Amino acid sequence: MSRLITEPYGTAEVCRQVAISLRQLEYWILIGIVTPRLEQHGLKFFKKFTEQDVEILKQVKLLTDEGFMVSRALEKLKRDHPDLFNGQ
Repeated sequence: MSRLITEPYGTAEVCRQVAISLRQLEYWILIGIVTPRLEQHGLKFFKKFTEQDVEILKQVKLLTDEGFMVSRALEKLKRDHPDLFNGQ
């Protein structure tokens, strides 16, 4: 089954695609790397991520794997790829 481009990603899928832990993803959300939208189902809220969010997270992960601190990785990404942050 293929995923529609506009279909949002859940946290488990994002962690799998980016190869980070749920704890790391939650921390990166907390410090503002990405801001997922919240989707309510009954009494529960679920974080939903766009393709753009996933790409930002992948790029930050690559930079942190190279030795950048997360904050510096985000600064570099914003400087080198401002198109990734349009609309955020």
